[in-house]
Amino acid sequence: MKKFITFFTLIIFTFTLFSQSLFDITSIESNIERLKAYEEIVEQLNEIESEENDLKKLDLYDKFFEEKLLKIPISLEKGVVTRVIDGDTVEIEIDGKIYKTRFIGIDTPESTTKIEPFGMEATLFTTKNLLGKTVYLEKDVSETDRYGRLLRYIWMEPPKEIDDFEIRTKMFNAILLLNGFAKISTFPPDVKYEEYFLTYSKEAQNNNLGLWALSKEITSEFTNDATLTDSSTFTQNVYVDPDGKGLIKGNINSKGEKIYHMPGGLYYEQTIPEIWFKTEQEAQSAGFRKSKK
Repeated sequence: MKKFITFFTLIIFTFTLFSQSLFDITSIESNIERLKAYEEIVEQLNEIESEENDLKKLDLYDKFFEEKLLKIPISLEKGVVTRVIDGDTVEIEIDGKIYKTRFIGIDTPESTTKIEPFGMEATLFTTKNLLGKTVYLEKDVSETDRYGRLLRYIWMEPPKEIDDFEIRTKMFNAILLLNGFAKISTFPPDVKYEEYFLTYSKEAQNNNLGLWALSKEITSEFTNDATLTDSSTFTQNVYVDPDGKGLIKGNINSKGEKIYHMPGGLYYEQTIPEIWFKTEQEAQSAGFRKSKK
């Protein structure tokens, strides 16, 4: 009887061990299945992440080809306009250096050491469109003029091709002519766009735009406050620094009023100008009134 109990106990113990082992095996297999499922999920996530990265890479490649490998039909140099001297002359920063730059093929009325009719309007137009903007410079044949200024065509954005539409909508030299702010002034060998410029100048003249719209009445109005010295130049009090930059400050206050401040005026030093003028006539022609103090 005692042996039977011992044998029965052994059987129960053995069964218990077997059951536990079986449970452990089943548990391990279950964990392995769970691990496999987890690995599959991770793999799927990695595939998704990889696809997203590929899309990001494609976006970067697209931008690279658009910005760096865009097929531009001409050689251009990129710069930023930091100062407007007059309608056809600006200062441009290129690779950290400032270059005084003269627009090729055109001539705007003077607004520096002497004042010509529509000179200030041309300067204001150039200021509005170019100051602080990125531009693209195209060289013709000459590098500089006799004053050491770069001679360039100024593109407001790179042209896709060289044709009438691209030139009249993207080249600022042409835009000045089309709006009547300049006349043609070509000097060989820099005559690449001369035929286009002739067409644009004729269009502005036919449409009576800009300086072509000046009449005897306007000229008479100018002579009321200025002495006529020749057909296009008036003697006025000119306020400029040694570089020819205007010293009269034009400011637009919080109410939208356009006010100009003369050197020595009460608020002159503390005024931050939107634009500089060289004569009071310029400021008044641009719609500014004189400060009362």
